[in-house]
Amino acid sequence: MHMQFFLVIGLIITGLLIALGAMAVRMFLVKDGEMRGGCAGKNPMMQEEGVACSMCGAMPTEDCKSEELPQIG
Repeated sequence: MHMQFFLVIGLIITGLLIALGAMAVRMFLVKDGEMRGGCAGKNPMMQEEGVACSMCGAMPTEDCKSEELPQIG
């Protein structure tokens, strides 16, 4: 009984590590580590509520303003 529990936990942790590893590899392969869909205007739930993006301040009907923000680093 305990072995099955540890097997399931091990499989879950392994799956999470594979997913996080894949995201890390993607960050290195994509130009400037840019991830898609970071703005509220691309999130359907945020569009319905009319909430401004917490990163760039753009409203759902506006284009993302992250290109206008000064780059750190």
